[in-house]
Amino acid sequence: MSIAAFTAARDSLLAAADDVTLTGEAACSVVARAISKVARCDALALMSTDPETHLPAGGVVAGFEPAACVPFWDNELLDPDFNKFNDLARRVEPVATLSDATDGDLERSPRFQKLYAEYGTSDELRVALMAGATCLAIGAFIRADGEEYSLTEIRDATALLKPAVVVLRQALHQPNRAAMTAPAVLILDGGGALVSATSGAAEHLDDLRIDIDRDIPGTIMIAASKARRRGVDRVTTRLRGRSGCWVRVHAEALQGDADHVVVTIDRATASDLQPLLLSSYGLSSRETEIVLALCRGLGTKEIALELGISSHTVRDHLKVVFVKANVNSRGELIARLFTEHILDQFEEAVIQL
Repeated sequence: MSIAAFTAARDSLLAAADDVTLTGEAACSVVARAISKVARCDALALMSTDPETHLPAGGVVAGFEPAACVPFWDNELLDPDFNKFNDLARRVEPVATLSDATDGDLERSPRFQKLYAEYGTSDELRVALMAGATCLAIGAFIRADGEEYSLTEIRDATALLKPAVVVLRQALHQPNRAAMTAPAVLILDGGGALVSATSGAAEHLDDLRIDIDRDIPGTIMIAASKARRRGVDRVTTRLRGRSGCWVRVHAEALQGDADHVVVTIDRATASDLQPLLLSSYGLSSRETEIVLALCRGLGTKEIALELGISSHTVRDHLKVVFVKANVNSRGELIARLFTEHILDQFEEAVIQL
């Protein structure tokens, strides 16, 4: 790829980072287009993730058949394979190609055998977009022209990750939009088909669909598929619709009929979103604990006592938090969280009264 292509891709990300109206889906689309400018592909999927469950929360998919969605994630969650996203997220450079991982023999990969072989795939480039230790999104870029991804393409894609994370974080911090409808309940059969649903389900499902989806959104199908597995009592994850509304999804297999899954969808609360927002700054688990304690109104000494650490250690952690969150004080940090994801819900409640 040319220097001009890389510069154009980088500039598109820098411009998007200043767009305060960018939604999660639009942010994923911007990032996907930027990476595909420097690493040409014939199909792609770039999905934001819930950092706690590592399940997809929304995003963009192009060039894949709808039927590939659940098998793709079944492979990710169940099959031993190369370049799994969870493994990639722990690497210093979270970018890898399937050709390199398999020494050029793609047949060694179950993912290639089950999903890619029929498309004539010649390589797969995978990325994990990391904020510190938190994975904000994952991407797979598929090439089917007989060529492998080059070292230059891998290098350029890697160089785009940092500005891409800024774009994703910007979109993540947009206020939670008004809920589309009341909470919804639906039942899916073993094939993922809708058996029955409450009246509010259709609007929720429409908001959660991406271009590749036909009836049930792929993100819902993946949660239901995981809930069917033996030993999994319940799956709870967070998704964001095209409207910008965050929802909390619970999926649980019916007792006595593990093939059928009950899925409930309701609006995510501020407490659901706070850990996700804090992790997007790249905060450690300890730093997140301290910030959540601040949000509860605790002072330095009270936090130190609760966490069993010294007041000096609390202050040191807070200094790091301020740098990561680009704020100058405790008040500014709490105000940002409150304004972005709590005040909007309070205002809606007042309007409804």
